[in-house]
Amino acid sequence: MDHWDFGLAADGGKAPEPGMSCIRQVLDAIPPHGDGSAHGDGRESWRDDVLLVACELLTNACLHTPGATRLDIELDVDGDRITIAVTDRAATRPMPRPWRPDTPHGHGLHIIDRLAADWGVTPDPDGKTVWAALPLDTAPPAG
Repeated sequence: MDHWDFGLAADGGKAPEPGMSCIRQVLDAIPPHGDGSAHGDGRESWRDDVLLVACELLTNACLHTPGATRLDIELDVDGDRITIAVTDRAATRPMPRPWRPDTPHGHGLHIIDRLAADWGVTPDPDGKTVWAALPLDTAPPAG
């Protein structure tokens, strides 16, 4: 398993950009498969899913806690699953808000729940870690 651990406290953990930069660096190190057109739609949608979930985790930590302190990224040995974990300083567990399609905010946990194979919250001595595991579609297309 490959593992990357990035400290985010330097900026107070209040901006998702440093964490997103780390995620992009890790994804860039994973070679694309075939012609780069996963699912036949001209883009590698699994990468978009990973970026979106990472952005939601980091943004939630910025908006609803004193700030993210750490970003962990784990890629399993076979390269078919990535886990993104964001640690923050608040012990309060995140709870999905009621789904409201008429509002542009409050959908982050719904997005994570829809895209991730699994997600959860792990208590941390200084707060909590919210993590999400996503499948990576890195195998060449059949045929």
